[in-house]
Amino acid sequence: MSKDGYSVISKEVVHDGPVRLRIDTFNYNGKVFRKEVVEHSPSVGIIPVINKREIVLIRQFRHAVNKYLVEIPAGKIENNELPYEAAKRELAEETGYTGGLKPLTGCFLAPSYDTELMHFFVAENVSKLDNHKKMDEDENITNFVVELKDAIKYCYDGTIIDCKTVTAIFLYYFSLHNDNASRNI
Repeated sequence: MSKDGYSVISKEVVHDGPVRLRIDTFNYNGKVFRKEVVEHSPSVGIIPVINKREIVLIRQFRHAVNKYLVEIPAGKIENNELPYEAAKRELAEETGYTGGLKPLTGCFLAPSYDTELMHFFVAENVSKLDNHKKMDEDENITNFVVELKDAIKYCYDGTIIDCKTVTAIFLYYFSLHNDNASRNI
């Protein structure tokens, strides 16, 4: 028996693609359980800051939930890419902006069934790129500037229902009011 009465018996990959699905069998306190686990690459999420009062958000259609969502720009880290590089690339692709990146924190997005760790960045002093990089083929994205106070309001009134976006907006807001709030991971 390993840590705290928990031990892995087996891990079986049932789908292998850009996102893998496996079924884990494990023992916990003498009982055997099976659990589906999604193996997802680490990712990045970015708060593009126009000034301390305004940020850039995107509106994107999400097939899985069949609706448009208001989100921060985000995406997966490609093979051999550092989180910083991925954040710079995703910011350019999804918004057409560039800026200085500062790490904010990192969070597992859905650790009860998913391995994805998102690295959050703040993009400061953003400016429009002359040549907007091309989005992925399946992306339907528009971006817009919103006041931070309105973005916070949207997190409460249901306009923003994407968890990574709610998290990033509040983390950024609190970092403005506490110089020690930001940290590297």
